[in-house]
Amino acid sequence: MIKFFRKIRQNLLMENKTGKYFKYAIGEIVLVVIGILLALQINTWNNNQIAKKQLKETYEQIQTDLKADTTNIAQIVKLYDEKDKRIQNIIDRKIKSSFYDTINSLNYKDCKICITESTNFVEIKPITKGYGLLKNIIAVIGNTSDSLPDKIEQFYTNGPPILESDIQSLKNITFKNVETHQQYSWFVDWAEKKYNKEFLSYIFESQEYRNQLARYRIMYKRNYIRNLKYYRELSIEILDLIEMELNKK
Repeated sequence: MIKFFRKIRQNLLMENKTGKYFKYAIGEIVLVVIGILLALQINTWNNNQIAKKQLKETYEQIQTDLKADTTNIAQIVKLYDEKDKRIQNIIDRKIKSSFYDTINSLNYKDCKICITESTNFVEIKPITKGYGLLKNIIAVIGNTSDSLPDKIEQFYTNGPPILESDIQSLKNITFKNVETHQQYSWFVDWAEKKYNKEFLSYIFESQEYRNQLARYRIMYKRNYIRNLKYYRELSIEILDLIEMELNKK
């Protein structure tokens, strides 16, 4: 093709048709420029299609992550609701001595309330795989006209750190409670999950333990569980927005 155009230009020069030569040369340049622009446009279109596909796949991953998180949170909240009832019964002294008098070394491990509620907690680690992919995509293609990435960014920037702070506070208070237990003779049996009547007397009758539970309850009920529920609500909102985005034609 290049040789063909070159041959035409040579013929025009040989025939002293300089005016036509320059017009033809300019026309040829215009055609080349148009070709380049078309190629760039096609390349841009291809890149946009690839970016859209990657963004769609990323939304789907975030969708998977949030569905798992909302399920896990619901389970954790349920566990803490059950835990809260047990704690409230101990704080209110509703566990009668006649109950734990029936506990012995044979049935101790079957006793669901014969544990220290103030030395354990259930944590959640939000799944952020999809969010990591989204950050990488935005770094490549830049900001989009779509507001959804910004909302997702704000959600993940604010939510997980709050939960991490709550979990760290729960860790601190549970470790402190374990240290308090170390001073008692029943500590080794408790650590090895062995029956010890003095331990049962402590968790069902001790004012010290009731105070521990009250402090621990404040920490998880006013902070952790409340923030978990709010995180779940926001997760569901993001899920709805993603569903709407994925359903667009």
